Amino acid sequence: MRVTRGLPLLLLTVLLTPGADAGESERASIEFHGRSYTYEFSAVLDAPRDAVHAVVTDYDHLERVNDSITDSHVIERYGDGALKRLLALKECILMFCFDITFVEDLVESADGIRTTIIPAESTFRDGHAEWRLEALGKDRTRMRIRATQTPDFWIPPLLGPLVLKRVFLREIRETSANIERLARASAAG
Repeated sequence: MRVTRGLPLLLLTVLLTPGADAGESERASIEFHGRSYTYEFSAVLDAPRDAVHAVVTDYDHLERVNDSITDSHVIERYGDGALKRLLALKECILMFCFDITFVEDLVESADGIRTTIIPAESTFRDGHAEWRLEALGKDRTRMRIRATQTPDFWIPPLLGPLVLKRVFLREIRETSANIERLARASAAG
């Protein structure tokens, strides 16, 4: 199962301790409350804020930030930084694979990105996420993500949270490293 992103990102993206090539992890946590969970993540990426922003808002190409993403695209643009986005993922744990779909209303603002899951079109009962990108000088960015989601699929009560936590940590590492890599390449190019 995939527990990342509301990546613009994503995510959704997302996404915990990045390796040396993926900036510095400041905080990573996931907590379960009945059928819902809340995750928080904060890391400092070695890339300029504008370049990081460009990567996480490239909604038609989010598969570049995580290989679990099978589809990502804008469904409809409402104007003024608001849109409807699809983010589809396939996650395999042991021999079980899951297709997870986020259809979200998304609003971009100067200080970040906010997403709200549309339950009728998603594999979630509800959820929302907030992304914040903060410039730390010229070439570093603090990326903060906080999300609460309620899946519309069963998570085994004892084993599920442990497995989800492990998957979350792995996925956040990959996503952070890829966002940083893509943003650095864009800034250098």
